[in-house]
Amino acid sequence: MAVATQPLTGRIEEPLTEWHLRAAPRALLLSAALVGINVAGGLFLCKLIERPPAQLEIAITLAAFVTVLMGAPLIAFLCLGWYTRYREFENSLKGKALSAYLQRYWSKRLIQGLQDNHTIAALSKGLPLAGDKWRETADARLDLCDRLFARIYHEQYGLPAFVPPFVILLCVAYAAAALVGCNYVTMQADIASAKTPVYGITQQVLLASFGGALMFVVSDSVLSIRRRALNVSDVYWYALRLLLAIPIALVAGGTDGSRAAFVFALGTFPVDSLLKVIRRIGFPQVTAFEKEASAPDTLLALNGVTLPIVSVLEAEGVNSIEQVAAADPVILSIRTGFPFRFTLRLCSQAIVRRHFGENASLLIPIGLADVVPIYVLMKAVDGVTSTNLPKVENSASVIEDAASRLFPNDNDEQRKAVITMKFRQIAAEEFTVMLARITPLDPSL
Repeated sequence: MAVATQPLTGRIEEPLTEWHLRAAPRALLLSAALVGINVAGGLFLCKLIERPPAQLEIAITLAAFVTVLMGAPLIAFLCLGWYTRYREFENSLKGKALSAYLQRYWSKRLIQGLQDNHTIAALSKGLPLAGDKWRETADARLDLCDRLFARIYHEQYGLPAFVPPFVILLCVAYAAAALVGCNYVTMQADIASAKTPVYGITQQVLLASFGGALMFVVSDSVLSIRRRALNVSDVYWYALRLLLAIPIALVAGGTDGSRAAFVFALGTFPVDSLLKVIRRIGFPQVTAFEKEASAPDTLLALNGVTLPIVSVLEAEGVNSIEQVAAADPVILSIRTGFPFRFTLRLCSQAIVRRHFGENASLLIPIGLADVVPIYVLMKAVDGVTSTNLPKVENSASVIEDAASRLFPNDNDEQRKAVITMKFRQIAAEEFTVMLARITPLDPSL
């Protein structure tokens, strides 16, 4: 177990104390949950379900196999892959970059942490804080920022968030496998067409429906784990997908053979795909005009974005460039599974497009479609030099070129004033300052 603490100065620092399990205790806890579900389920089947011993043995064995098949990848991810993902953020958000991130997206928690740590006397006494004193203090207390980020990350994406859906998923999987096993009749001549007590569904259809759902759940979870993109919401969706197996089998029509093939195919569909089909059938009255009028802001305009990437973003409710610009890059990276640096680049481009619209693409040839080059350019205009900033030759000519690209019909003085104002606004944004600290350019460029 890991405990992050600091010497106390009068009272417990609740927001800055972090406690979580390491990999080995996590594996023991999650494995114990898996074994406990199997033991409890086996006792329930033996005591309360009236079935021949052979059927109970089949049900218990099948349920144990399914829960292990489903739980093992999740346990491996939470004990190994989870830390790899965590280290990716830690390696990118270091020092003042982490402080800038917390100031931008978690300012309230940061101020609360400084207050509880008695770092800012005015806050501790309940007095108003003048200016940006708390920002300067946060930059000086990087150890506090590290602990605060660890606590926030564990709250959003740590083991406590995963345990409830993990247990729910295993319980649903055990019940589904036990249901199939308990209704398997080994002594009947035509086993496939034998009807079960589950709403009269035949064994063939029942097995196909749960088999398709199981195939989707295991394959999708393994794929997400391989990409280190498994989220808490995904595990809840998996449990719901298994629960929907029987309703899907009930509404499917046709002969037993075609019905089994149909429900198996539907079982391999993710829940969001099924919802899209249902909405399309239930709301056919949407006209072409309404679709065109409500067309979302295209994300394909961002460099490096393809249709599969757009589909992932839209699945997370992000369907406009403005949403990308305003999103917390850590949370967005967790939800989508994209590499953190790639997510930062998307947010960076989105901020430039927020200011210049579609014309922002005109800045790509001169390398000003991201916020960091604009930040460096403005520092050069102001005469600020640093070992961490690359040298910019003739910054006035660069601004003139950008202005002529964006505002070709305006007079020279006017477009220079507008482009300079816009560039200063971009350079002054908190995200730009944070990104300049996270991804400093090579000074030798």
